[in-house]
Amino acid sequence: MKILALTTVLWLLSVSAFAGPQIRSFSSGSYQQIVSHQQQVFVMVFWSLDCPPCYKELEMLGRFSKQYPAIKLVLVSTDISVSKNEILAVLTKYQLENTESWVFTGNSEERLRFEIDVTWYGELPRSYLIKHSEQIQVVSGVLEEAKLIKMLSDYQ
Repeated sequence: MKILALTTVLWLLSVSAFAGPQIRSFSSGSYQQIVSHQQQVFVMVFWSLDCPPCYKELEMLGRFSKQYPAIKLVLVSTDISVSKNEILAVLTKYQLENTESWVFTGNSEERLRFEIDVTWYGELPRSYLIKHSEQIQVVSGVLEEAKLIKMLSDYQ
């Protein structure tokens, strides 16, 4: 019986290893779940398919993540009623498909934003530099690579 259980666990692990990129559902409590499990400074970026400036930022983040693979990025799409495949297609275009990615779920984008930051009214893109569960710096609008590098160097 133990051998069967062990075989099943190993099979499930191997299947999940080949499942490829995935986008997780971001609901109430997800923000705290994400920040509480981080051991290093990381950047959390909120974006949307309906946000033209977000594409400029995603393009920069794709280059940035290749150049600085040790810097943790977490991407969160605020598109509640969009398929995960559409989001994955955009992330793949910018070579971000293997980045930890989430998408808002539920029926209240406003509640999720309030849970993240009471001062956030929905402007996108929106980026947070987070260290030990605290928001260190917030950028509304397109995050420039030079500013991102400067922010990170201040907290390393």
